[in-house]
Amino acid sequence: MKKIIVILLIVSSVVADDYPPHAPMKVKPVLYAKNVKEDSIIKRYNGLFMPISEKNSDLFYLLIRGEAITGKDQKIKLDDDDFIKAVRETKTNKLYQVRVKGGILTHNAIDSLKGQNELRYLDLSNNKLITDLACKKIANYFPRLERLNLYNTGITDKGLSYLIDLQELRMLHIGETQVSFKAANEFRGKMQSAGANDDLEITTGINKPVLGSIKHNKFLRSTYQTNVLRGKINPDYKVNILK
Repeated sequence: MKKIIVILLIVSSVVADDYPPHAPMKVKPVLYAKNVKEDSIIKRYNGLFMPISEKNSDLFYLLIRGEAITGKDQKIKLDDDDFIKAVRETKTNKLYQVRVKGGILTHNAIDSLKGQNELRYLDLSNNKLITDLACKKIANYFPRLERLNLYNTGITDKGLSYLIDLQELRMLHIGETQVSFKAANEFRGKMQSAGANDDLEITTGINKPVLGSIKHNKFLRSTYQTNVLRGKINPDYKVNILK
């Protein structure tokens, strides 16, 4: 019985790691679209294709892992051609969140997502061949994007400047790229002044400064001071640890 419990815990933790945080776990994942052949690209790369929730059954989450193991125990990397085929397998469904980490995608892969106007989350981290041109396409194709992960890609300060039209952007990851902290700081300032987007947070890498959301920081400061004045926060409060 103990062995069965351990196995279940391991499986559930793996699924939870790649499961969209806003989707309830009771939604059963669809590994690939209906009527897809056995050699489905999504299936080959251990992907997930499912509704983001029961209430939003017409919006989908797509995860494709960046590498797969073939029958000869050889690793293959997800390239543009396979990604394009995987997107075709989703048929005409609306994609809300797309995660493709650790492949060898280029800006050409972005073209296959053109027309996905409901896309809000895009994760292209660890695709080192993603360059500034990809940023230009992302800004043109997905103006309502809210979260963008470009960690460990090949983008530079120029690529960051292309994203200025993403006025609904709330989270941007650019760590381990060629984007300078100065450019990231100026970008956030321009975003705030151009479209009053003071809710943007930019992470610049591990052990590096985070350009936090100005709106969120203001909220934390104001609520903390208000709670102190109301006596809800006692700076001298001590927690007794029981033996």
